[in-house]
Amino acid sequence: MIALYHSDPDLLEFSAEVRTCAPVAGADDLYDVVLSNTAFYPTGGGQPCDAGTLDGFPVEDVSHEGDLAPIVHRVRAPRPLSGVVRGCVDKARRLDFSQQHTGQHMLSHVLCERFDAYSLGLHIGRDDAYVDLAGADAAPMTRELADELEAEVNAWIAQDEPVRCFFPTPEELEALPLRKKPDPHPELRIVCIGSREAVACCGTHARSTGQVQALHILSWQQSHGNLRLFFVAGLRALRWAWPRAEQAEGAARLFSCGAQDLVAAVDRLRAQNADLARRLAELTRERIAAQLTSLAPVPSPAGPLYAACLEGADADGLREGLALLTRREGAVCFLCAPSGEGYAVALGAGPGARVHAGQALRAVLAELGGKGGGRADSAFGRCARMDLAAVLRVLGAQGQ
Repeated sequence: MIALYHSDPDLLEFSAEVRTCAPVAGADDLYDVVLSNTAFYPTGGGQPCDAGTLDGFPVEDVSHEGDLAPIVHRVRAPRPLSGVVRGCVDKARRLDFSQQHTGQHMLSHVLCERFDAYSLGLHIGRDDAYVDLAGADAAPMTRELADELEAEVNAWIAQDEPVRCFFPTPEELEALPLRKKPDPHPELRIVCIGSREAVACCGTHARSTGQVQALHILSWQQSHGNLRLFFVAGLRALRWAWPRAEQAEGAARLFSCGAQDLVAAVDRLRAQNADLARRLAELTRERIAAQLTSLAPVPSPAGPLYAACLEGADADGLREGLALLTRREGAVCFLCAPSGEGYAVALGAGPGARVHAGQALRAVLAELGGKGGGRADSAFGRCARMDLAAVLRVLGAQGQ
């Protein structure tokens, strides 16, 4: 079978003779088709296969099990295909994968030059792509370093150097500046980018670096000397950048500044919010302290009872409130604060109190639909509803 995508990567429409057409077992209207020649690139080398149609019927998968094996097109059709068929390759998908693959070569070359890292493999996904590199422990990745690598690749893209894909003679192979030395064989295909990059590869690529348009490093994972770089190239890079640029411009308008000053504006706002949050916390503590100081006890058989709902109090605020009120001889103190969809509660018993705080709180929470417990002097829990009158009634009964 002749792989037309090797000799002419821009060829998207072709005619071919059907050599075999076998129904896929267990699937209706699905056939595995082998052609005399094809422009459909099969899945391989980390690059997904081409998509398109054969005689107008969708090609759902293209596979190739080895150099001597045929390229198999899985086609969804109402009938078997035969004779001469017309193939059409999805242009947008081919361009996309060619841009990602060529961009990866350039990124890998820059990393090899700077850190002697070499590629282990490429994976092109639906939204992004990644390349795995070994020997990258000398390059602990940071956003600053990623930006430097990205700038170098994009400067190379702008030079619009030619990309050449060919099957070299042994003499040509020996003269090439190969990034990795491959084992020579008749099916060995080399991809050269300008005069800098040369590497064995079977994938589809752009005609020139200018067709890659742009490359952006999204993120990375670094482990045990290996580096995985996630990136987007070509139209993917533009699609990634467009909504973020629009969002940045919109946010900048809210701050009455330029997009280039947005980070500084957000930092100022965060500092202002932190100051406001600290001041609010101080005012809340002062308000709670005043509320507790003015709280009058309710006489009961259990001793002087204090009960209050403290808006805005956190767990530390409840503990501090208990510590303040249970200094008084025989005092029993119940405090609560709204928390989520319910209430956080705390109960304390001062010196000489007639109740056990943990036991008393369990009795209170049985009334309020909650759970909790604790020691003789302090206990904590949660409940779904609050009724301070019921709390005082239950606590008063504890002292009888």
